[in-house]
Amino acid sequence: MTYLRCSIGKWSIDLYSQEAVEIFKKINDEGVTVFRKQPGFISYRLMRASSDVTVAVAEWKSEELGKVGAENYRRWLRESGIWDKLVLQTYDGETVASS
Repeated sequence: MTYLRCSIGKWSIDLYSQEAVEIFKKINDEGVTVFRKQPGFISYRLMRASSDVTVAVAEWKSEELGKVGAENYRRWLRESGIWDKLVLQTYDGETVASS
């Protein structure tokens, strides 16, 4: 089975604002590229759950590759300045069912 990381982001900005639109575009254009370059990466999804909460799910071939890849992505978040606008709570584990 694969390895999943689910991160709930609590943001300090309105996620329906123009600033958020620009951040989501940057994540889609640059952040997803960071994921795609990582060995073992399978997929990434980001959902706006409310005006200040997002839910992200990243799937990896293994826990080892997922943890390294996630740290590389978080480094990018810090370098891009996006990290300063949110607090993440992350859950991770082996996939036990999928479609």
